[in-house]
Amino acid sequence: MGITKREIASELGVSKRTVANYIEKLGLGNHVSRNGNTDFLDDFAAAAIADALKNPGKPSRQPADAPAAPAPDSLVDSLAAQLEIERSRNAELMEALTAERDRAARAEAEAKAQLAEANARVAELAGKLASLAERQQA
Repeated sequence: MGITKREIASELGVSKRTVANYIEKLGLGNHVSRNGNTDFLDDFAAAAIADALKNPGKPSRQPADAPAAPAPDSLVDSLAAQLEIERSRNAELMEALTAERDRAARAEAEAKAQLAEANARVAELAGKLASLAERQQA
């Protein structure tokens, strides 16, 4: 399920509030899920917070109107790697979609050809039936 704020705070030697602040500071809200009154961080969020806190001591608080500090290089590298993985996955999905569209187009063309053959056969049989009806009346 993940690691709780309390567990990561204990492992990193910081307060639960510090962990919450880093979740907000690093924009990791979508990596946190709530179950009852407990927040669980996924592995990515836990690693990002650990990387951000790897320097000993507590980070200094910035004034509210100060620009946010740039993300640590390791976090940027992690995000860049994750982005590349997602781009690769997107390319694979686009290839699969193209192949599926081609398969569907071939199946549609085959079905239309079979329908045309069936319609021709029906027309041929209708002609024969009409011919038989004429002979019977004669």
